[in-house]
Amino acid sequence: MSDNTLEDLAKKLAISRRTLSRVLKNEKNVALDTRERISKHLEKEKVYPNVHAASLASKKINVIGMVFPKGTFREADFFAIDTIKGIATATEENNYQLMIFTQDKFDSTQCLRLYKSKLVGGLILVSLTKEDFAQFSDLKKNQVPISLLFAYSEKIDSFGCDNQKGGYLATKHLIGLGRRKVAFIHGEEGWFDADERCKGYKQALAEAGIEIRPEYIGNGHFSYEGGEAVMKEMLSLDNPPDAVFAANDRSAIGAVRAIKEAGRRVPEDIAVVGFDNIPLCELLDPTITTIEHPIKDIAYEAAKTLLDLINNPNKKPSMRLFEPKLIIRKSA
Repeated sequence: MSDNTLEDLAKKLAISRRTLSRVLKNEKNVALDTRERISKHLEKEKVYPNVHAASLASKKINVIGMVFPKGTFREADFFAIDTIKGIATATEENNYQLMIFTQDKFDSTQCLRLYKSKLVGGLILVSLTKEDFAQFSDLKKNQVPISLLFAYSEKIDSFGCDNQKGGYLATKHLIGLGRRKVAFIHGEEGWFDADERCKGYKQALAEAGIEIRPEYIGNGHFSYEGGEAVMKEMLSLDNPPDAVFAANDRSAIGAVRAIKEAGRRVPEDIAVVGFDNIPLCELLDPTITTIEHPIKDIAYEAAKTLLDLINNPNKKPSMRLFEPKLIIRKSA
């Protein structure tokens, strides 16, 4: 049994693709003998419609693209997986397909090419930096439907967690435990999430009258290895911290590993708080106190809003920040 597109089968039967499509959709205006001939042939051979061609014909592209930083996607960690799940749920509910694209650095030219070639009907841009915003003008000029995820711009639909509040809650919790030497393991400078969490960290320290010490802030690159490396440096200080807030759970877990290897105890000697509430937080010893980050819900809303924008291009942009939540466990 051979596999056929609509075009293949239409040629075999010497009919138009439009006529074949009408029969498959059980539409009228097809001669009875032609309908019977097609139906009899379909009993022997399957047909696989060209979805892209059908989309072009209907002028509606039922595909949205998700543009991911390659480094983040390569890790395929809980953050990436939950982001994909949230977007995929929204696209499935609305009979859209999801295509994933990765970039080393954000490239608006490539994004415009995806849209102009009618491969996608709109794009969700994930975890951009402030430097990337300069490239938005070309996309806006060409009326490309886009939605920002985990980054914020007043001119574009933007969705994320209230990261500053999350950073504030984490740091305030540590201070409330009596810790006065609170360190921060940053993610990537220039990334909205990490920068906003750092603002919250500094806000809580200032509110408590605690000096912000530069040696207590290090870049962990959102990774286990980065968190471990930063923690080792801080432990070597003459006056090491007694608490650590990490920009994500992965770097918090790395920090715990470094603390244990140095013969220190968590939380007795150094308390640790992470961010995201990934499943590993409940499985480790000690379990990790963290800030819950509703990644799937945020991604779902970003996708739903993009689909609305595709169908209503004159819709005004909006920004939505989701509430973070402190989850207290044994590490703090």
